Amino acid sequence: MKTSTYKRWWLGVLIIAAIALVSGIGMLVKPSGLSTYTSKEYKVTLKYPSEWEVNPEYAERYQGNDGFFQLSAISGEGLSIDEVANKDAFHQLKPYGSDPQIIELTLEGLKAEEKARLIVPSADQEEEWNHQAAIILKYPEAVKIGDSLFNYFILWADIKHVEDIGQTVRFTGKP
Repeated sequence: MKTSTYKRWWLGVLIIAAIALVSGIGMLVKPSGLSTYTSKEYKVTLKYPSEWEVNPEYAERYQGNDGFFQLSAISGEGLSIDEVANKDAFHQLKPYGSDPQIIELTLEGLKAEEKARLIVPSADQEEEWNHQAAIILKYPEAVKIGDSLFNYFILWADIKHVEDIGQTVRFTGKP
C-alpha cells in the first residue's frame, strides 16, 4: 500500500470506530423524556417522566422507580389557599410528618396574583408516604366533579419531582 492510501485507510478506521463508540454510549444512556398527561376530570394537563406508568390501584396516579404523581381536588369553599394548604399539611394522618413546611410558590403560566402553595414534608415523615410533597393551586373557576364543586387542585408527588411537574401544570378549558 502506498503511504497516502495507508493513512486514509487508518483515518477511515478511526472515524468508523469513533462513530461506533459515540453511538454505543448514546444507546447506554436512557432518554429521560417527558410525556403529557391530561385529566378531563380535574381539567389539567401536566408533564411527567416518560418511563412512569399508570398505577391501576389508584385513581389518576403514575409512578416509576424514582417517583410518582397523583391528582386530586379539594372543595375548600370559602377558604383561602393558605387555609386549604394548612388543613392538608397538618391532616390527622400526618402525610407530611409532624412539622411540614408550607411555601408560597410561583408557577410558570399562572398570573402574578395566582400563587401556589408547596407542602414540603418534615424529616419524620413516615416511609409509607414515599417522600410525598404537594402543590395546591386555586382553580380559576370552581370545577364540578361528580355532584360536587372543587375550588382547589392538588398535585401529590415525591419531593424530588413535585416542583418540576408543578411547573408544567396548566388548567384546560373552561371549568
